[in-house]
Amino acid sequence: MLRLLEVQNLALIDNLSFYPAEGLNVITGETGAGKSMLLGAISLLLGERATAEAIRAGEEEASMQAVFSHAQPYLDAENETAEDLSLSREIRVSGPNICRQNGRVLPLAAMSALGRRLVDLHGQNKQQSLLESDTQRELLDRFGGPRLLALRDEVGENYCKLTSLLGEREKLGGDEAALERQIDFLRFQLTEIESAGLSAGEEEGLERLFRRLSHAQQLSAISAKLYDELYEGADAVAIVDRLGMAEKELASAAAMDEKLAEILENVLSVTNQLTEVARELRSYHDGICLDTAELQEVILRLETYKKIKKKYGPTIADVEKLAAAISLEFQEIEGRNHRRTAIEREISATEEILNKQAVELRCLRQEAAVLLVEKINEVMQVLSLQGARLEIVFHPLTNCAAHGCDALEFVFSANLGEPLRSLAKTASGGEISRVMLAIKSVLAEQDAVPTLIFDEIDAGIGGFTVRAVANRLRQLARHRQVICVTHQPLIAAAADHHFIIYKEVALGRTVTRLRKLKNDERESELVRMLGGEEGAALAHARQLLQESHVSR
Repeated sequence: MLRLLEVQNLALIDNLSFYPAEGLNVITGETGAGKSMLLGAISLLLGERATAEAIRAGEEEASMQAVFSHAQPYLDAENETAEDLSLSREIRVSGPNICRQNGRVLPLAAMSALGRRLVDLHGQNKQQSLLESDTQRELLDRFGGPRLLALRDEVGENYCKLTSLLGEREKLGGDEAALERQIDFLRFQLTEIESAGLSAGEEEGLERLFRRLSHAQQLSAISAKLYDELYEGADAVAIVDRLGMAEKELASAAAMDEKLAEILENVLSVTNQLTEVARELRSYHDGICLDTAELQEVILRLETYKKIKKKYGPTIADVEKLAAAISLEFQEIEGRNHRRTAIEREISATEEILNKQAVELRCLRQEAAVLLVEKINEVMQVLSLQGARLEIVFHPLTNCAAHGCDALEFVFSANLGEPLRSLAKTASGGEISRVMLAIKSVLAEQDAVPTLIFDEIDAGIGGFTVRAVANRLRQLARHRQVICVTHQPLIAAAADHHFIIYKEVALGRTVTRLRKLKNDERESELVRMLGGEEGAALAHARQLLQESHVSR
């Protein structure tokens, strides 16, 4: 709750400190004393836009700071450990405005969001969280109790799961038909390459075999001719035979000169080698195949190599590399397709569960809304809003959201017979304050905002209605810190803590001051507010304070 508000150089305020406490805090004072400026300072801390005109004349900047105790549950930062929270704001004539949380600079929007969780300020043209659809739904859900809240959490979890699944499906890309076409194309390419059964070694062997088969007749003639010249010698003396004759002559000569023995050995070696060559040529010649069918098979096989290399790579190595890449892509896409199919099943199942839960959630909310509206309308009649009526309407959403498949809205009619319209657009400032008081009274235990501020909630009412408002404020203050600016002595008397705001002249300039009243000072302020004769007014003031003390 709010423990301290310090304001400097804002309009007529030069230096003001406000220390509200638990329970009902009331601020009173003459019209124009500065109550609106005090609430304006709070509004600025809650994110309201500021202008340089708000700065006290002659000053370069205005500042305001609020300290909240036991604020940890309302903070988003996981590493924020301080129990007390300080929000401050500086407004400059020139230069940027600065917002801080515990001394750390933060954006205005962030401070505004945090402020809405800490303070609800009700009054004309002021920040009113209960006019927001999200807040209205949250209050209804809390009023609905644990079962409704648990179901809402389940809806939120399934919505998050569905959102995640839809996002994953989006990342997978493409529709199912497109994926199937891509898979079929990759499968065809891979099958074509693999079924060809290509290898660099086979290609080399086929090329050699093609050359041999395509030149078989030439090779046969050449090998036969060489064989004849080396060994057979049909038309002339064969080279081997001539070497045989040379061996005989060398053998005779070597018998006469041993130096020729080595040459003889060389000739014998050459003769043996040529004889072996002749045998190999004969074997090669006999092995030559003139089978055109085999040649055709080789040509066809080489055409397969040519076709595959033309489509998938200039070399067999390139084809093999591409085949590995296609296989990897095929497996990846096929896996994505299987995952997509599984995701589609999960999406359908999650949507079914979500829709079923959303229908149940709607029913629970509608049941809670009937009870909540009944209680609020009862309180509004007591608060001088006779004939006024509040309802909660549900609008179905096209798609489910984290909070369900409905948007809800508080609608209001201030007068009997008038149509219901949005609460934000229908009620006047004074009516809104009392409607808010009625709602807050009913939802005091469900509403999480710790500090409630009402600006002149008593506008336009009197008599028993004021007493009823005072009683409601006192009851509400048992659950939340309440700060109320009022002109009604009945409400002022009900306060746990009474503050007065007033103007005085200091150093030749008018300034606004604020101080907490003691018991005897409270009597004097109530006498002023009652505006009657001093004796009667004093007696009345004491009676109001006594009644208020007894009723606590």
